[in-house]
Amino acid sequence: IFVFTKKEPMRIILFLAAILAIAASCENKSAETAQLFCDTTCNSDTFMFKGKHKLEPFVSISQKNCLADTLTWSHNRLETNRQMQVSQLLNNPVRINKNALNVFINDTSFAVVTFNDCVTGRGYLLKLPFNKKENISKRTSALNAFDKKFVVADDLRAYADYSTIYVMDVNTGKEEQMTFKEEYDINFNDVHKVIDSINVSRNRIFVLLKKNGQDVPLEKQINL
Repeated sequence: IFVFTKKEPMRIILFLAAILAIAASCENKSAETAQLFCDTTCNSDTFMFKGKHKLEPFVSISQKNCLADTLTWSHNRLETNRQMQVSQLLNNPVRINKNALNVFINDTSFAVVTFNDCVTGRGYLLKLPFNKKENISKRTSALNAFDKKFVVADDLRAYADYSTIYVMDVNTGKEEQMTFKEEYDINFNDVHKVIDSINVSRNRIFVLLKKNGQDVPLEKQINL
């Protein structure tokens, strides 16, 4: 309770003004945080994922200076680990969080890594073969289920380009696709301006696109 006296009205007014300024600052910070895809609290954790195969395949992602740093994958039969710098692989620095990161390890054949950048929300999908003679496959336009508007069955992964959506079965590597029937100008750092939502299962792809303020639903039956 504040009691105004004749001696200190200005001091109290300034005090109340300071409180209001602090409250406004906190609201602005909360609004900025709400725009992020996931928590960007800086830490140096290394994320480790292990497969169930007897050769103990694994994938790890280390962090440095708040960014994803080194991607390592291997198993007990490989003489040396396979390793890449994340920023070099993606040509872009990314902030990651355990709540928007998943690794599926298919025995000693390959691993599939999916994650979203916490700052932009952009989705990434990496297929990492353990055999060093095989190339890494990277998609910088993944439509990952970490996004609440993207529903994707557990063993499936989805990504898109400007005219097509692709769906991959992580168990087999088999893919299906559906064309958008035309090319869309998609910014995958702000994907929902064009790709509003998706719902992907083993027998169906559904996509709701946005064009000139209108909804454009597309659907295709598939077999995965």
